[in-house]
Amino acid sequence: MVVSRRILFCLLLNCLMVFLNVPSLVFSAEATAKSSAHIIYEDEVLPIFQKHCVKCHSEKNRKAEFDLSSPAGLLKGGESGAGLVAGKPDESLLYEYLHDGAMPPEGSPPLSKQELKTIHQWIQSGLHFKEKPQPTTTAALSQHDVLPILYRRCAMCHGPEYQEGGLDIRSKAKMLKGGEAGTAVIKGKPDKSLLIKYIVEKTCPPKAEISRAGIEPMTAEELTTLKSWIAEGLNEVNESAEINLAQDPLVSKEDRQFWSFQPPQQVTPPTVQHAELVKNPIDAFLLRKLEAQNLSYSPEADKRTLIRRATFALTGLPPTPEEVSAFLDDKSDHAYETLIDRLLESPRYAEKWGRFWLDLAGYADSEGKRSADLIRKYAYRYRDYVIRSFDEDKPYDEFLTEQLAGDELVDYAAPNSATPEVIEKLVATGFLRMAPDGTSANPVNRVSDRMEVISDEIDVLFRSVFGLTMNCARCHSHKYDPIPQRDYYRVMAIFKGAYDEYDWMTPQPFSNQWKRARSRLLTIIPEEEQRAIDKFNAPIEKEIADVESKLKAKKLEKAEKKKLDKQLKALKGKLKTPEMIRALWDRGRPSPTYIYRRGDENQPTRLVEPGPPSAIADGISPYHVEPIKQTTEKTGRRLAFARWLTQPDHPLTSRVIVNRIWKKHFGTGIVKSLDNFGALGTPPSHPELLDWLSVDFVKQGWHFKKLHRLIMTSQAYRQSSAITPEHEKSDPENRLLSRMPLRRLEAEELRDSLIFTAGQLDETRFGTPAAVEVRPDGLVTSKRTEQGWRRSVYVRHRRKEMPTFLEVFDLPQMNPNCTVRQNSTVVSQPLLLVNNKLVHDLADLFAKQVREQAGNNPEKQIETAYQLTFQRSPSPGETELALSSLKLLEQPAEKGEQKDKAAPDGLTEYCHVLLNSAEFLYID
Repeated sequence: MVVSRRILFCLLLNCLMVFLNVPSLVFSAEATAKSSAHIIYEDEVLPIFQKHCVKCHSEKNRKAEFDLSSPAGLLKGGESGAGLVAGKPDESLLYEYLHDGAMPPEGSPPLSKQELKTIHQWIQSGLHFKEKPQPTTTAALSQHDVLPILYRRCAMCHGPEYQEGGLDIRSKAKMLKGGEAGTAVIKGKPDKSLLIKYIVEKTCPPKAEISRAGIEPMTAEELTTLKSWIAEGLNEVNESAEINLAQDPLVSKEDRQFWSFQPPQQVTPPTVQHAELVKNPIDAFLLRKLEAQNLSYSPEADKRTLIRRATFALTGLPPTPEEVSAFLDDKSDHAYETLIDRLLESPRYAEKWGRFWLDLAGYADSEGKRSADLIRKYAYRYRDYVIRSFDEDKPYDEFLTEQLAGDELVDYAAPNSATPEVIEKLVATGFLRMAPDGTSANPVNRVSDRMEVISDEIDVLFRSVFGLTMNCARCHSHKYDPIPQRDYYRVMAIFKGAYDEYDWMTPQPFSNQWKRARSRLLTIIPEEEQRAIDKFNAPIEKEIADVESKLKAKKLEKAEKKKLDKQLKALKGKLKTPEMIRALWDRGRPSPTYIYRRGDENQPTRLVEPGPPSAIADGISPYHVEPIKQTTEKTGRRLAFARWLTQPDHPLTSRVIVNRIWKKHFGTGIVKSLDNFGALGTPPSHPELLDWLSVDFVKQGWHFKKLHRLIMTSQAYRQSSAITPEHEKSDPENRLLSRMPLRRLEAEELRDSLIFTAGQLDETRFGTPAAVEVRPDGLVTSKRTEQGWRRSVYVRHRRKEMPTFLEVFDLPQMNPNCTVRQNSTVVSQPLLLVNNKLVHDLADLFAKQVREQAGNNPEKQIETAYQLTFQRSPSPGETELALSSLKLLEQPAEKGEQKDKAAPDGLTEYCHVLLNSAEFLYID
């Protein structure tokens, strides 16, 4: 395997990130003695750096936050710490980089052997300078050294939400103003400053509050920094965090030329030899590549195959025998197109494709992370929002905007604001609340725990919507893509108005552990609904008041008190409470955002402002924030981000979602790596087709249904799945789409089809999820309703109690989300279908349905069973085999053999076999 120098550089950079965390530079006499020839930095080493390194590693550019233009910057190191160890070249990662050719990057001349030798000797001899450089840590401290400490340790009680004793610590001015006890800091006098005095005396934080909601005492090192800042005169600097993203020096012009960072181009479909096969432009692009390999499409699939394929693809359920018969009888030229239109209008379409988006969002009905795995009682409202959005074919740009910034679109705090539209926009922000979140309880509600939640949400957003892996930039600049570390924190700053690690709200509605815990749940309901609740609750509340009065009586017998307590609990359980909204909302008071060295919140470095990744900032409208003035002030950062993301020529937004939908239909994306459109991702197999689809998707109003129709009416989609020797030779992986891929039903499709075939599908839509039962043997099963079993999308999805049937067939656990469904083939799958009680029960119900329709005639029973299971008649051979099997299964027990009274009859056994067949499990 040939490894490019660029990839080698990236791999070595990864090593650098790991090993750069070394102690501060120590000038060792022992190291100096190892070489008699002292190399002086200014004379011999600096010119080498100026020649090869300073272009990328200067005070202005700072690739990997490393400045080699000055001794101070050199000794300070980069985003992961220092990079030189005096006397030890082999432990100095800067030298390792240079020696191994990882620096300078590909395309630049490498260092000569003599230059490498000079640097080696300079490190070996002890790092000699003409004048010993002053370490950068001796520079005057400023508010940027102190504020992160105060936010981390003090803002919970003296910050945005609470100002105990009237004190707010979020700026120098506020600390000088002080609180009820006077000014908090006195310039030049740390020991007389009340802030220091209370910390030293351990008055702050109060002992009772330690370990609650992330409160921890200040460390000795942090206290020293705070004292030094006061002693040095409360120095403030006006450090500007603003930067022109399109001209960020950490991202080159060449970086921005990468194909996925350029807007999609309008291209003209090519002319092909087999024009008669071109149903729409998709075919022209595909046929051009096929014809270049002397290939063409496979023959068109038969109509029964097409209706099964299309019905499962759009609804996740099989067609009925009546629907198949009607389609086969329709001899019109547009029978297939009419079928697609009918399926797109089915309510089942939104349930099937809503599940597709819920995977990307990481939807779950529990918090995850911790063993308690608390239930998210109101998460289902977001699930319903998604399904309704697909039902009404909401444009993707609008769909995204609502999920990223629905709270900033509406003035939900205004009087009479509880309209369905306002509530919908708030529910939509549940997209940003789906990642695992264990911060409901202490002591797992510290800043580091909160950062994990934020990190997961950024990961969900970028992999699902941008098709980029962003999370490694939390600790260091991306190893392969042009994403500097500061880009990660710019993105984090976009969400700071709502997701602030220093101004946190818990995921659950209340906390008994800390009086100040606030929840990210809202109660906003229409007046009519509130009046109905009040009317219903009024008589119950009167009874509650009566019982409480009796409980206050002085002389109550123990038994009587117990009876009244029980009565009170029962009455309170009858009260109706309004549905809450699991939302994310901007509070207009974000804390400053600093780059955290190695992702450690205890090591803040430079200040940054909100902004999207700089590599994508070229050639499209810039990210621009306008604060929102409503009943409550909002930053407007996420709304600006959503509008930047959904502009028509954005390089990634339409490409990524079009590619995902293509994959769902054809088994493989045009870009095979669905969530990585970066340097290590797979290049598109048909780049012009991807661009044409992306541009057309936007032109057609960002409508999913139009995209489905376009793809599914192509001749490519109508092909047979038969494989020929020609295919195996010229298109073995089917990257050219020379035939339609065979696919196995997904977990939900299989479970729902079993229930549907047995006539037991409860098609109740929306609302609270169907409960599950956790059996003593560990199996998790969904509970039956009066009408049957609900569709899988409506079954409770608790991360630590996933329904066993769905889990065995690859339902993802959502940690934090799922961008690509795995399709495993393991022995537990056929064993489950053979032995599972639910499958046996469904086979029995299926057999009863067959008898109801076919009576006791075996041949009619076989015909009916085949029609319900496979939507076709059995062949003569299949009928003969089935009749023989039924006779065998119905034979009485032999003499002396005791027949199991509970055993199912022959037809049930036969129906069970059909439900286990490959034809039921796979779509041709």
